[in-house]
Amino acid sequence: MTTPLTGDRGRAGARGSLRRDTVLVVVGQVAAVVSGLLVALVGARVLPTAEFGALSWALSWLTFLAVLAQFGLPQVATIAVARQARRTHASLLRRLVLAQAVGVLATAALWQWAVGPAAVAAGTPATAYRPLVLLVALWLPAAALCPVLVNVLRARNRFGLALVFGEHVRRVVLVVVLLAGAAGAAATLSARAAVAWTVAVETAVVLLALLLLAREVAPAGRHAAGRAADDGPDEGTSGDGRDGGGSPWRLLGTGRAFAVASLASVTLPQAGVWLLAVVAPVEEVAVFAVAVRIAVLVAVPTAVGVRTLAPRVAAASAADRLGALAEPVRRFAVWSTAATATAVVLLGATGPVVLPALFGPEYAAAVVPALVMSAGVLVNAWTGPCSVVLSHAGHQRAVALSALAAALAFAGLATWWGGAWGATGVAAAAAVAMSARNLHLARAAHRVLGVRTTARPRGGGS
Repeated sequence: MTTPLTGDRGRAGARGSLRRDTVLVVVGQVAAVVSGLLVALVGARVLPTAEFGALSWALSWLTFLAVLAQFGLPQVATIAVARQARRTHASLLRRLVLAQAVGVLATAALWQWAVGPAAVAAGTPATAYRPLVLLVALWLPAAALCPVLVNVLRARNRFGLALVFGEHVRRVVLVVVLLAGAAGAAATLSARAAVAWTVAVETAVVLLALLLLAREVAPAGRHAAGRAADDGPDEGTSGDGRDGGGSPWRLLGTGRAFAVASLASVTLPQAGVWLLAVVAPVEEVAVFAVAVRIAVLVAVPTAVGVRTLAPRVAAASAADRLGALAEPVRRFAVWSTAATATAVVLLGATGPVVLPALFGPEYAAAVVPALVMSAGVLVNAWTGPCSVVLSHAGHQRAVALSALAAALAFAGLATWWGGAWGATGVAAAAAVAMSARNLHLARAAHRVLGVRTTARPRGGGS
């Protein structure tokens, strides 16, 4: 999709490339979600409930802090690499890494000396969370940099290599550490020990990814030539803020709107974990964490469409040919809606039996909040990749404002409904907020760009 769609051969090649990349993203998303599910499954089985609750707290905060540290750079990387000439990618990668270092240092300092101690003091009990504050700070560089590197690879049409270094790496390492610790520990396995080992291993893996990517984009490297049709546009862009060009500071400035949108989005439903850590025992945090993981599993089809289409939307927008993506976008929405609806039905039918059998009897309470959140995920699947169509076509501000409004609505509803119905109330708040946001964005994509992202029949309305 980064080359003009001229003639039958061009269209056939674009369709073949889209199918290939979709398969690779499906494999990556399945690996990410299955590995996340394994973290919950293994953690719930081998760790005491309080320790698993503390580990879930650390992972939840890490997710939020990584998005804060990235400051929109994963999205900026996708747009800049998809639009700029290949010869500029080595310089762009250096500037992205420098900009990322600024975000990591600022966020780590904020967490270590302000947010972390405050979050621990609010925990129930505080002693369960205190040992993990420093380890979360040390984990932040790898967690923040990895998505940037993966998005650069995808934008260069290297979906296969991106698959090797996807978000599942952290979870696979954590599962292995948990199993090894449970098999060899003479005393009770702790969340602190599991996190410490995972931080060390994942950091080494991300450094390897950075070295390989530096070789991949090197102008004199053997990968730099011979893939003109695959790696992106041959002509450079103006390097303005829209394309993510300029100094590391300008890259950070370009990412502002993406950062707001990502930070607001990650609070749904991650902030539910933080809320429960304040108002409920750590054991209940563990139960809700399992419900969140199940909802993420149900969201795999939607995530596949977003990750596959993101670089294509950026390239098509730069070439003023978004209309060429109308049918692929519609097909992704139809496919993801059907797959998500099937998953929700299966969860409702088997969840009361499967979840206690997999995670333990104490996690039976996770079924209802998981179903409630999954209902919101189903709405998101029907609206299609509306947020990425808007944001990667130059309407980041609209996406950011909608995400901020959804986060504020979630905060208010979660406080109200969570006090009344606990985890189920928080889950309902997340479902309502994210559904309303995506319905709004789907209408905006059609109104502003003329692209219908919903899973409608051909010729139907949005």
